[in-house]
Amino acid sequence: MKGEFTYQQDTTRVKLPLEKIPAGEESGTLRVKRTAPLPLAPIRPRDELQQEAGAVETEDSVVPAQPSRPTAAQVRYRLWQREQDLKVDDSRYIKPRKDSVLIASEKPEAELVLPKDTVNRVNTDWLTIVLLLALVLFATVRRGWSKYLGNLFQSVVNYSTANRMFREQNYSFQHGAFRLDIYFYLVFSVFLFQLIRFFRIDVSFQNFRLFLLVLAGVWFFFQVKKFLYKSTGFIFQNSGETSEFLFNLDNHVRVTGLVLFPVVAIISFSPFNNVEIPVYFGILIVTAIYFLLLFRGFMILLKKQFSIIYLFLYFCTLEILPLVLVYKFLVI
Repeated sequence: MKGEFTYQQDTTRVKLPLEKIPAGEESGTLRVKRTAPLPLAPIRPRDELQQEAGAVETEDSVVPAQPSRPTAAQVRYRLWQREQDLKVDDSRYIKPRKDSVLIASEKPEAELVLPKDTVNRVNTDWLTIVLLLALVLFATVRRGWSKYLGNLFQSVVNYSTANRMFREQNYSFQHGAFRLDIYFYLVFSVFLFQLIRFFRIDVSFQNFRLFLLVLAGVWFFFQVKKFLYKSTGFIFQNSGETSEFLFNLDNHVRVTGLVLFPVVAIISFSPFNNVEIPVYFGILIVTAIYFLLLFRGFMILLKKQFSIIYLFLYFCTLEILPLVLVYKFLVI
């Protein structure tokens, strides 16, 4: 049962709400249930109560003690203590920060260092234009004289095909042959230019000027070579065999230009710095076709029953000696 207690001076009574008073069990009976009284606090003497209340006993009457008023110094001290609690870093106000923050400008060391390979190459955009021009010439020949291209490759390895082409001398094929001659001069000059750069031959000209010099040198070399062959044939009265040999010479150089074009393109646009394989492969192609030409020359001149010694001297004078002179000119 929950009761509500009311304290009044020294007495204590319990007030029970009416709705919580238990009803009697039966009518006509009287049953009293009393709650145990709460224990009262012990009664203390009057003197102790007066001392706690702050009363002062005098002879006539008891006068309550008046609290003493704080002095001005005590008031200032208390205010000073409150002010100390509100200060921020010994100041009444927040001080602005004027300190400078220095940021390190040194770059941190890279944690990952990738290997690099420096490729030292000179700008050769003009070389792309030259190769594009050569490709256009080949496309025109491939479109208009595709049959001539097939016979041209067969004439290098088959003497009967070369002899038949020499006897026919088809006028319609001469336009394609002329374009292939220009094609050879461009491609072969680019290849020689790349050889000079690869073997680091010291020359006074560089880049496009060097290419023009090589182009002029290649054209002059073959023109002088043909002139010497014709002059020798006229002197020894074998102009027919000389003309046939020069016809095979033109066929071989045209095939050389066609085969060298992929090699020259690989050397020019290779993403790698080391281009030894295509360079030596191009030299091997030129050497192989040149020996096929010499063998064809021996076959043509043997029909006239030339002596082997004369044939050897003949080709040493007109083939090997010019190459030696060109090599000495480049090395010196």
